[in-house]
Amino acid sequence: MIAAPGGAPHAVVLGGRRRAVAAVREDWLVQDRWWTGEPVDRHYFELLLEGGRVLVVYREARGGWRTHEGGAGAPGD
Repeated sequence: MIAAPGGAPHAVVLGGRRRAVAAVREDWLVQDRWWTGEPVDRHYFELLLEGGRVLVVYREARGGWRTHEGGAGAPGD
């Protein structure tokens, strides 16, 4: 994941190729399970990539980017 200075995704690497983010269609925060030992604190982004693909990614507050599909690594790993 390559983020712009404000923190929004600027590009992702998928299948070994860098894909520019044409637009951030939507972003939202999820803060849940704060009462447990494993709280969820994520910033989600729905991205429109060059070529028309839509991808949802999120950044954990404790660090690290992930795809919404639950991949083991951050986009580009």
